[in-house]
Amino acid sequence: MNRQVSNSDLPPPLRGTEPGTFTHRTIAERWPRIAGRVIAENDFPDAIDARIQALRDDLPGGTIRPLDETDVPDAALWADWVRPHRGQGWMEAPWFFGETYFYRRLLEATGYFRPGPGWKRDPFTYQKEAGLAQAAERIRALAQGRAAAPDRAEDRRSGWAQLLRAALWGNQADLSMWAVDEESPDHQDTERAEDHLLADDTAAALDHLETLDRPARVDLWADNAGLELVSDLALIDGLLAAETVGRVVVHLKVHPTFVSDATVEDVHDTLDALAEAEGAAVRRLAERLRTALVAGRLRLQDAWVWTSPLRGRDVPPPVRAELARSDLLISKGDANYRRLLGDRHWDFTTSFADAAAPLPVPVLALRTLKSQVAAGLSQAQVDRLDAQDPDWTVNGEWGVIQYAPASPSAKTGPSASEN
Repeated sequence: MNRQVSNSDLPPPLRGTEPGTFTHRTIAERWPRIAGRVIAENDFPDAIDARIQALRDDLPGGTIRPLDETDVPDAALWADWVRPHRGQGWMEAPWFFGETYFYRRLLEATGYFRPGPGWKRDPFTYQKEAGLAQAAERIRALAQGRAAAPDRAEDRRSGWAQLLRAALWGNQADLSMWAVDEESPDHQDTERAEDHLLADDTAAALDHLETLDRPARVDLWADNAGLELVSDLALIDGLLAAETVGRVVVHLKVHPTFVSDATVEDVHDTLDALAEAEGAAVRRLAERLRTALVAGRLRLQDAWVWTSPLRGRDVPPPVRAELARSDLLISKGDANYRRLLGDRHWDFTTSFADAAAPLPVPVLALRTLKSQVAAGLSQAQVDRLDAQDPDWTVNGEWGVIQYAPASPSAKTGPSASEN
């Protein structure tokens, strides 16, 4: 089922005012810790460190204010996005707004958009580079898997399914959740990974691609840099190896956010690192992807919407029009899933197609659960997970591969305000 959910039927958004929740803990503990790491891992001047510390001190009891910057590229956008929440407490504002706003305030503190010592300087570079280096063995295995992949058309479907799973579990590598020096979930064991897969709509997505009478365009909402980005690049390499897919468009963040979210520059830096790696298979993977970039079969795009607090039903018409050109949108990771579902308190048994924002393109979500937002599960699953693993919604141990067909009503504009 894929019904239109009216604005009045939408469940409330997650907020930090819910005691004992992961949302509350994020605002009270995780964001201040992330701000502290930015100070510790960079050699910013004292004035920048003081601004970061002021932001840190404002959490969690401060209030939402407009950005101080009025002459930077996204100033007018953020003025509009902040207006409905101005004066609200960090805990009171909807969590998705608050999180995107926190990371934008962090860039304001570092002076990312203004000439000076923080200009265009990624404050999360240390974590990103360390995460990529730490994943060298896993990256080598991914590249060797691509090198050994058979070329026969009859093997294509199973190969894509394996790559989709690798891209799913690559989402466990999330530096906003677990810094490089912290233990994080890791499902390298295939049997364990399958046991922790709560929904698998791979077949529906592949069936859709195989019914097309022309080479498909596949779009990918990227999530984290590092191992996850390399797993996404391996998936892209596998898709482009077949005549079934003519082009892949990767949507990236226009500036650093959520610690490890990937930018266009991160993709190029990753390809540079792969091209200089010791393993021949890794270098060949980089070469194939660079060739695809030159040929236009692989395209990298960024836009302000992906660093905005806009949730799925508020995606503006130009973005919808661009997505409508695609044949399949692969949504990676937890934050994109939250955007897609509006970061709302859906009953976990609501169908994924009903909860997801109506979009003019079929969506395949690859996501490990790191927030208390979910849909498409059975009541039996929820009951079992609640008993077996009380932190199942937030600990990154569980994953979903969920598909929703395109919504015919979503061709032009938002169906309902998400404010």
